[in-house]
Amino acid sequence: MLMASNGSPAQKNRHFLQSLRHAVQGFGSAFKTERNLRFDVFASIVVVIIGLVVQVTRRDWLWLVLAMTSVIAAELANTVVEALVRLHVGPNFDPDPQIGRLLNMAAGFVLVIGIGAALIGVLVFWPYLIGGK
Repeated sequence: MLMASNGSPAQKNRHFLQSLRHAVQGFGSAFKTERNLRFDVFASIVVVIIGLVVQVTRRDWLWLVLAMTSVIAAELANTVVEALVRLHVGPNFDPDPQIGRLLNMAAGFVLVIGIGAALIGVLVFWPYLIGGK
């Protein structure tokens, strides 16, 4: 059974706005506590500014938005995995090899998405910054 933070049974969201409010609260909580997520949001803002300055095409925007949202979503997923591990084993634990492996795989997921996003950024911006477009 799902439990709310006050220990009572968690209720299913009754309407879309309630779901949206919980999602925004969850993102805000992660944003406050996760340095890497703040960096990813900052990097996305920089990408948007550069995209506006060099006037990328609609197709290029699609690639950039896909890359930015993928990185942020991957970082959120990694944050969830880390939080679940802490919840299960506590904050001060002797690293169990299986838990360490799980945490490393979650970090690897973010790494792969980040490398892909960086490649998309290079492929999109290269022609604009070098003068090919």
